Amino acid sequence: MKKKNGVILVIFLTELLAASAVYAQSTVRFAVIGDYGLAGQAESDVSNLVKSWNPDLIITTGDNNYENGADLTIDQNIGQYYHEFISPYVGSYGVGDTINRFFPSLGNHDWRTAGALPYLNYFTLPSYERYYNFVWGPVHFFAVDSDTNEPDGQTSTSIQAQWLQSTMSISSLPWKIVYMHHPPYSSSSRHGSTPSMQWPYKEWGATAILAGHDHTYERIFHDSLTYVVNGLGGKSIYSFGTSVSGSQVRYNADYGAMLVTATTEAITFQFITRKGIVIDTYTITSKYTIAVNLQDGWNIVSVPVRVLDPRTLILFPSAISDAHSYETSGYQVRDTLQKGIGYWLKFTSPQNVNIVGQPVGEDTIDVETGWNIIGSISNPVLVNEIIQLPSEIVVSPYFEYSGKYIVADSIMPGRGYWVKVNQTGKLILSSTTAVKRE
Repeated sequence: MKKKNGVILVIFLTELLAASAVYAQSTVRFAVIGDYGLAGQAESDVSNLVKSWNPDLIITTGDNNYENGADLTIDQNIGQYYHEFISPYVGSYGVGDTINRFFPSLGNHDWRTAGALPYLNYFTLPSYERYYNFVWGPVHFFAVDSDTNEPDGQTSTSIQAQWLQSTMSISSLPWKIVYMHHPPYSSSSRHGSTPSMQWPYKEWGATAILAGHDHTYERIFHDSLTYVVNGLGGKSIYSFGTSVSGSQVRYNADYGAMLVTATTEAITFQFITRKGIVIDTYTITSKYTIAVNLQDGWNIVSVPVRVLDPRTLILFPSAISDAHSYETSGYQVRDTLQKGIGYWLKFTSPQNVNIVGQPVGEDTIDVETGWNIIGSISNPVLVNEIIQLPSEIVVSPYFEYSGKYIVADSIMPGRGYWVKVNQTGKLILSSTTAVKRE
């Protein structure tokens, strides 16, 4: 909670919102800038490069406002170059955006003014604001405060780390990008690696870790996870020392920024200099992991991804019943599970089951006159945005089952839903729609 212009703003991001696509689109392009916040030619050049890409949003790896994170310098160091992406924009360099598209993380220079108050007053960010998460398209972003001044700590057992682990665990999106200031691993001779930030990100489900602090560009592959140091946003340039284990690309000849392009199938990271020279390109292809939350007893489940082995005993090995689908002739026992269909399964205790496969961004589901149990896709879908062919064939609410029947307002990955139609037709679920929660 904070006060801006006399208005108390309470920003509350629920876990359900964290798992939902607020800005849903099939492809997202975002820029990453780090250690950039010093007004001058280098920052101007990098900002012009970034704006030439017309990215959907910008994230930062910290040190947004040199030297001391002060009120007097914050607008000239940030708003002068990036006000078009900020909402609400409270500075004097022009008009901001109608929605916020600028998502910074705190650096040590931002903390040099007590409580990082100029930063917290300048930006309106989700959740706790010092650290937070948000979704854009197929990417779930997690901004972490790696500074020792963070009240909720910055070790792997801290309150902040527990938040990251729990929030990441409920996300069903293919890409989970964690970004911060202090690099867990770095080959720079200036600062180098930060042991306190070497959290079990891979175990928690992260796709990549982006950081700054060292004014270099470096891509590292450590313990099967990609780490990037991106601190060439405009302040100064550091030297390299001995390469850390897994260091694959190192660059420190000029300033620049990262352009990242993500679809449901792949995410590509590029580092590009202010002169437009591509230094590094790296692509990760996706495997969706959907965590399906199951209750004790009967559940209606579905397969929200394309799997190699669709047998029930492989997908839900702890089930104590056969899988039952529903057809016009009644319930049918199934040994294999198909996407688009819901199935009854019974379990002896509450549990999470992970289903791994290729993402399903859209599915056309055949329905018969009367009641049907339909499945889900890899992203949440609002029920009022499901396409009906022919139109208006649905004559009931969509019902989910959680010990009792509940009217559903969205179709969630891994779940199954009852729905009644008045004639044979098709229902089209698409991830281009957004699930929104207040």
